[in-house]
Amino acid sequence: MPQCSKTDEHAGLQEVHPKTLTQDPRRASTVREVKRLQESYGWDTFHGGSDGWRVFLQPSSDVDGPHFSPAVSGLMNQVHMNEATLSCIRARIEALTTFLLPVLRLPQEVLELIFKAGSRIPQDDPILGSSIPRPFPLVVAAVSRQWRDIALDTPDLWTNIVVKHPKPFGWVPLCLQRSCEQPIDITIDSRSANLLTTALVDQLLSRLLPHVGRWRRFALTTSDPATIYAVGNRLANASAPMLRHLQLSLSGSSGNQEVLLHEILQGGAEALTSVRFDSLSTPWHAPPLHNLIALDLRWLWHQTRLQYDQFRDVLGASPNIRALILRGTYIHLHAGRAYPPLQIPTLRYLELSGDTVCRMSSILETPNLQELTLANLDETEFREFVASLPLPGGAAGLGRYPVLRSLSLLNASMCTPTRRFTRALPTITHLTVINSATSKFLQLFRKEHADPTEDESGSGSVLSWPHLRKLTLVDDEVDYFLLHGVVRERAALGAPLDRLVLNAPFIHDDNLVATLEECVNVDIVKDVDLDH
Repeated sequence: MPQCSKTDEHAGLQEVHPKTLTQDPRRASTVREVKRLQESYGWDTFHGGSDGWRVFLQPSSDVDGPHFSPAVSGLMNQVHMNEATLSCIRARIEALTTFLLPVLRLPQEVLELIFKAGSRIPQDDPILGSSIPRPFPLVVAAVSRQWRDIALDTPDLWTNIVVKHPKPFGWVPLCLQRSCEQPIDITIDSRSANLLTTALVDQLLSRLLPHVGRWRRFALTTSDPATIYAVGNRLANASAPMLRHLQLSLSGSSGNQEVLLHEILQGGAEALTSVRFDSLSTPWHAPPLHNLIALDLRWLWHQTRLQYDQFRDVLGASPNIRALILRGTYIHLHAGRAYPPLQIPTLRYLELSGDTVCRMSSILETPNLQELTLANLDETEFREFVASLPLPGGAAGLGRYPVLRSLSLLNASMCTPTRRFTRALPTITHLTVINSATSKFLQLFRKEHADPTEDESGSGSVLSWPHLRKLTLVDDEVDYFLLHGVVRERAALGAPLDRLVLNAPFIHDDNLVATLEECVNVDIVKDVDLDH
């Protein structure tokens, strides 16, 4: 068929019953639709194609004039829907472009710092049947060419090797290669024994040991003693000159399980300053347990539990220790026997738990302690601990903890705290209460519990812990109205809180948070890591 010009085609459309098309409103809409198609798609669309488009205007036998056939009407409806969808897509693209544009303009140095921080974000524990998250460097490398180049050219981004599932084993040699001889941090979590077996962990160690000279941190957590023994055999005579932190943790609910490693890192670990052992012991008098800055001992059972003399020697081998964590069972103290005090003037952080909190706190003399954590206390042990605290002044001098700033209570079944408790620890500025009778502390803070003696200003009352500035309450049963009253009263009495940290149950009601924020800065946390 000979081609026609745009003018001829346009004239052809106008020749079809012109009077009817212009006078009948219904048919006038047909003209408008044709014009819209002309403007939207242009005449070139029809001119360059076949004559099939002419079926759009077919005379009908029962109507005096042209109209759209049902098939064409359906196609036009589909066109309208596609146009609407395309409009939404374009709006979404524009929104994403607006969002990404500032990110894409960030300097490379800033992106490197962000990526390094992201690579250190803790991963969820492995769950059977769940999807396995991709390692962080691989995620950012898939965003854009710029991010990929930064990820591949940043060795520090590949130094954090975390293995909690057997599938990402190919990720380990990639990290070892791209980290470019930088110090590496290794975390292995095989508590899901059906996923990460002892044989697989041993195979993994065989790949990592050639790089033991680069190890900066090594942490193993498992519920299988065989895995600890396998790793211990690998590390018995190893030399790790750059290793700073060593963690070997045997956890689980299998009873009094414990592991004795007779040798570990006998080749030397000169830089080691931080050690954590769970249900495990090594020769306490020998390296690498020398010159430590932080020592963390948890759940040492019958064969691994320290005697007093051994514990004294361990502390003596680390004269500059600053952090000491003793959780569960750790030191065997004979009932009725008096023990000489142990001087630790360098200690800044102390955590005690179990049924020997009172005796251990009395034995350890820590005049420069700044942070104290008490965990897993029953009511009797807490009462004895409070009774053992000397009050400042007189023969007691400045008290047991004269410069203590932070007090944390974790899973403590406490009796109601008294004013004696707060007077024995008068310097507290940060208090953390996690699942530990929150309402009892709030009652203690109420104005009516203030010391009846006048303060220096003569106002007539001194609140409990008047220097308190940060309060953290993690408990599903926090009394909001009691808390709100405490916050307002302390502000009115000139001892306001600067920061209040609450757990997730408050998120469901923004009004509660909003009213608290009138008096104090409020932060909401969804979970708390109790296994620090």
